[in-house]
Amino acid sequence: MRPNVGVVVWTNGSDASAPIVAAVRAAGFVPQIATGLDELVRLSTLDPDAVVLLCAATSLADALSACRRIRELTDGARATICLTSATRAGDDEADAIEAGADAVWDASVRAPVVRALLGRADRRARSSSEDVRRTTQRTSRVRVTNRTERQFRALFDNALDIVAVVGESGDIRVANPAVRTALGRRPDELAGVSLWQLIHPDDAALARDMLHEALAAHGVASPVTVRARHNDGTWIDLEMTGQSLLDDPTVGGVLLHARDVSERMWVGAALRESEHRFREVFENMLDGVVQIDEAKRSLVQANPAFCRIVGRERQEIFGLALATLFPEEDSASIDAHLGGRRRVSDGLRLRHKDGSLRYVDVGTSRMELSGARTLIAVVRDVTARRETERTRELFLAVVAHELRTPVAVLRNGVDIFKSKLATMSARDREVLVTVFDEEVERLTRLVGDALDVGAIQAGSLPLHPQRVALAPIVSSVAARIGLQFQTSATLRLEATDGFVDPLRFEQVLVNLLDNAWRHCGAQTKVEVALAIEAPFARVSVKDDGPGFARELRDDLFERVFVPNDSPTSGIGIGLWIARRLVDSMGGTIAADTGADGARVTFTVPLAPAPSRREPR
Repeated sequence: MRPNVGVVVWTNGSDASAPIVAAVRAAGFVPQIATGLDELVRLSTLDPDAVVLLCAATSLADALSACRRIRELTDGARATICLTSATRAGDDEADAIEAGADAVWDASVRAPVVRALLGRADRRARSSSEDVRRTTQRTSRVRVTNRTERQFRALFDNALDIVAVVGESGDIRVANPAVRTALGRRPDELAGVSLWQLIHPDDAALARDMLHEALAAHGVASPVTVRARHNDGTWIDLEMTGQSLLDDPTVGGVLLHARDVSERMWVGAALRESEHRFREVFENMLDGVVQIDEAKRSLVQANPAFCRIVGRERQEIFGLALATLFPEEDSASIDAHLGGRRRVSDGLRLRHKDGSLRYVDVGTSRMELSGARTLIAVVRDVTARRETERTRELFLAVVAHELRTPVAVLRNGVDIFKSKLATMSARDREVLVTVFDEEVERLTRLVGDALDVGAIQAGSLPLHPQRVALAPIVSSVAARIGLQFQTSATLRLEATDGFVDPLRFEQVLVNLLDNAWRHCGAQTKVEVALAIEAPFARVSVKDDGPGFARELRDDLFERVFVPNDSPTSGIGIGLWIARRLVDSMGGTIAADTGADGARVTFTVPLAPAPSRREPR
């Protein structure tokens, strides 16, 4: 009866005339010839119970390798493998058996031997297929286990991170060579050492929780970062996690994995510190800083200074379109910044939330953040500077305008005096001298006001406060200014002392009285009152003129007014100077107007402020 098993002959690349092929054919079988290793594996897979004859005439090492390859197949244990070699050495049979061969023949094998081997293989295939399957499974598991152990050992020994196996109580059973680099210790030194001896006492609870989590769960425990003691006594930061493999015979404990993250922690701390410093600078800069999405032409974030400039809350900034902030006339400059063609612009206008425009200087820098192009802009509010410059320019224009009149009068008077001195009467000389005196006085006041404006803006205005009686000063100034306009004021004065600079106090009164009569005419009734409103003395100058124009009331003390063509218009800075002088002496000034005229009231302290000592 013909056996049910096939015959596969591997000729190691030689032709079908190999002696082993002839012996198979003489036994009455037709072998399947495999001339290459891949073909041998394919045929062995198709017929797991086949008798495989390996011809080692060319290379015994190749035959042994082919034998191992067959045994590694899923059903490789079911095959009957015989190896033939013409050059058998003393250990060839042992090597062949170790490689998985069932028998080793010499090249002169005869047909009866082949037939007998095929019969035995057939009987084994028929009678014990189930046993073979069980044996195959068991052998496969053993091989897998052995392979897993080798793989685990290779990973364990060559891992760059610390890998250790610890018991349930935290005792270290084995550690890989990485502990030498990370902790400065040999692996054998740590065998039997408690994990808690290495962990910083403050971090021991974290490590215990991680170990308990690993023992209670089937997966990997959540990582924790703890400090571990280096052999030199220093502490390093370890990121540690574990997985319970108590049921795995390969491990038999908790597999601990730890990585030295000291550098990462240091870098992280440095980044946090750098971010903190940047945030402090960003939040506390006096200039506005804003991030702009270049593609969307909208704002991303801004610091408090920018929010103050535009009068918006921080939550209103995100997504705010540039077109909302900048007028259309400035769009070309904004486009140049967005396109990288310009980095600095002076005097752009930025729209406040209330609709007003602020003047700003803008500097930009383009960069890429998270793949998106963005613009960082530093915005400086120069509205006050522009107003100051405008005020200075206007002031110089006003002064130049006002100086022309007294200079022209003086020049004409001098010419008349020189040309008609011999024939001039005493009366004419007296009139001319009076004109000279008035115009020189006017020039003196113009120059004095100009100097005061410069000193106030430079913050160098000299003050010499002292305790003085205020009523006599008020009376003297009212009489002198009234005489100039050939009129007088009504006085209601309460006797009191004040802590003021007498000259500056007098200058404020002169400006107020001069304004009242100069702008309303000599027929205007002016009333001056002095009263005590502790801790201040209150002085008010009231006239029955038309009052202040409505459009001037809001910034009456804050701007220089362009004079009209009247020779009595002054240079428009009297109230501006009065406000600064009163402020510098510690008082306040305000104006109101009604149907019965205008009133300007200012206060000065009765005594020095607590932080200021009165000079002796």
